[in-house]
Amino acid sequence: MANNSKKLSSSQSNDPQCWTFFSTAAYAKQTKENIPNATAEKVKTGMFGGIEAALGLSKGSLPRPFYSRLQLWGAALPTNTPGVPCIFDPHGRAGICGDWLLGSSVESAAVSGMALANHIAEYIQSGGVDPEEFAVGLYDEFRPLEGHDIGQFPGLESKVEEEAQTYQLTT
Repeated sequence: MANNSKKLSSSQSNDPQCWTFFSTAAYAKQTKENIPNATAEKVKTGMFGGIEAALGLSKGSLPRPFYSRLQLWGAALPTNTPGVPCIFDPHGRAGICGDWLLGSSVESAAVSGMALANHIAEYIQSGGVDPEEFAVGLYDEFRPLEGHDIGQFPGLESKVEEEAQTYQLTT
């Protein structure tokens, strides 16, 4: 989850807040695509309840949002990866980064982007004398993706497994 209001330097404590919440991949897979309004409201309520539970708060203790929007991050369910943090072709001078290279989380996207930026910087600093030395991920075999929906942040190992609440999608 992210408090987007805190990104703005002019944000006052009594101003409305704007938060972004991310579900697990399993939950998203069960609730994505062509969601009727009634089901979208159930998903929003379920996610809000999950936030309260994750924060150790009793159900209904947080003020209800005055606006919410449900959106599918369609590319957030990768199934395989070449297992490298970024892909770089020094001859074509093209690079690729993204969450799907390392996992399916915001952390994976950030780490991949930083890896590509650092790799390009090293390539430029080398003067491009040996481009093949800087080729990454061009010939790697894809393999099943491993990881956790929230990322691999140290100290977040959960011992408690909970089953995601599911909804029957109807049209």
